[in-house]
Amino acid sequence: MSDEPRAGDLLVPLLFLGAVASMVSAGLAQGFWLANMHNGLLSIAFGGVAAWTLLLRPNHHEALLFGVVGVLEGVLYLGRQIAHQTDGAENTWWGWIGVWPLGLILSVITCAVLCFPEGRFLTQGWRRLGIAIVAIGLLCSILSALWPVEYAAAGIELPHPFAIDGIDAATKVWDLMAHAAYAAFQVVWVVGVAARWRKANGILRDQLALLGAAVAITTIALLVGLAVWQSPRLGLLTTPFVPVTAGWIMIRLSLSRVVETTRAAGGLAGLSPRENDVLDLIAQGMSNKAISEHLHLSIKTVEPVVSSIFTKLQLPADATINRRVLAVLARLEE
Repeated sequence: MSDEPRAGDLLVPLLFLGAVASMVSAGLAQGFWLANMHNGLLSIAFGGVAAWTLLLRPNHHEALLFGVVGVLEGVLYLGRQIAHQTDGAENTWWGWIGVWPLGLILSVITCAVLCFPEGRFLTQGWRRLGIAIVAIGLLCSILSALWPVEYAAAGIELPHPFAIDGIDAATKVWDLMAHAAYAAFQVVWVVGVAARWRKANGILRDQLALLGAAVAITTIALLVGLAVWQSPRLGLLTTPFVPVTAGWIMIRLSLSRVVETTRAAGGLAGLSPRENDVLDLIAQGMSNKAISEHLHLSIKTVEPVVSSIFTKLQLPADATINRRVLAVLARLEE
């Protein structure tokens, strides 16, 4: 992958950017609603970061997740804007579409956190957890789509488009499942980042530290808003700072980016496809054991590949994890 994307590589980022820009613009045309503004800002932040990253690193998995979140946030924002500014029956469907995607959005965001920064789960176990989280988020969205269980929280006063019996039972299930699931997703964010931090070294730890700092800033803003104005709005309005920071990290603070650029220039032409895959993971600061778990290979299979990489790059194969990452970086920068 090079810094000059091919024509085909422009399609996906432009689609993300166009979808987000059109939905947010259409929403703003309906008027200003401060309580919904954070959804518009999040749509721009996630969609813009996705487009920016995909232009420089086509098919980047984490950026694709960001793009999905940006589009879903745009749908949510536009639906709520139209539903809030009008009370006509013809806008019933807009109110509906401005509510039910929330569970799915939170589950995709959770997967993006667990896969940060390269769009890969830490282990197969985390992958299975990610699939379960998406299933739970989708179930919450289906429940919200069939019954108006989330309308009050979203500030939507239009009638629900479906008149299905069982609203009392649906509300009880929603109260038991959805609120607990949304809170659990946020706990998983912390646990997932901590697990990746524990296994990380070098640049990956720097990436996670910067992301943690961005989250801390938004948390402080949330606490200040609650303490001073008894409102979470300040914290919500600063949340787009997190995906913007994540985008900068993925582009500017990534050794894998150096690997890709050097490979595109022919500097790693002597490495096999398997060696290139392993080098990408070395560039993220992974140990041989972590690489074997990530690729689902035995460590006895990974060790000869790592040794071959260092031989071809004229680097010592017995360096410690930190030194070998720095050595790879130095060699690639030459």
